[in-house]
Amino acid sequence: MLRGTNIQSTWSGHEKKNKEESDVKMYDVHSHLGKTSSGEENSAALLVEDLARYGITKVGISSLSGTVTRVQNDLVHSAMQQFPGVVMGYAFINPKAPDVFDEIDRCLGDYKMNGVKFHPWKHGYYADNCPQIDEVLTAIEHYGVHIQVHVGTSPLCTPWPWIDYAKKHPGLRVLFTHMGCREFGYSTIEAVQDIPNIWMETSCQEEYENLQKAARELGSKRIVFGTDWPYKPTNIEIKKLTYLGFSDTELEDIYYKNAEYLWSTAK
Repeated sequence: MLRGTNIQSTWSGHEKKNKEESDVKMYDVHSHLGKTSSGEENSAALLVEDLARYGITKVGISSLSGTVTRVQNDLVHSAMQQFPGVVMGYAFINPKAPDVFDEIDRCLGDYKMNGVKFHPWKHGYYADNCPQIDEVLTAIEHYGVHIQVHVGTSPLCTPWPWIDYAKKHPGLRVLFTHMGCREFGYSTIEAVQDIPNIWMETSCQEEYENLQKAARELGSKRIVFGTDWPYKPTNIEIKKLTYLGFSDTELEDIYYKNAEYLWSTAK
């Protein structure tokens, strides 16, 4: 079924699934706040309202809008205050920044954010040519939160340096967004099989073979639901997971339990 097809093309004609049609709890581990790359404005209220239409009751957000991480992180913190217990905040961290350790302490210590977002493409670095990352990860581990890493789209966003960092920091929980996208999806799933502290997030992964491979080789405990709001169709991101042969209990892992675990503070 659907072999060799693109998930989005299969489901683009289907109507949106609203809250009344869903009885599965859903937490979105990966969304964004701030002006989009095409210049469209959004807000925390719009984000929460739109996702709630699909039954998504918690959402993890970072802000990629703008060029100053302090301003971006303040925007996320404001959303956390506006929607406590609904919006889970990610500190957008540039490991090359001279104030990186101050920003980690401010976001994770003062603001009590729930995780850290790395995006090598946005900040312009190769992770294997940025030796300070080791020290940055050690500082993050002190707070017991997990990290998200954008994997795919750009040559700057290959998974392999981050796999090495995950091995060097086995107590750090690492989430690869997009399952490596189209560019690195199959090889990323292959590479992380035996690395238990790496999870894979589902948004933007539209290749059915890659989703099948993740289901088969990683299982429900290491796959985490996300939408990449406002960039991807939420209904498709929800529905595509129902074609992978998971039981209802396994779908609960993917739709919310794994996010719940990642958002918890490591002991």
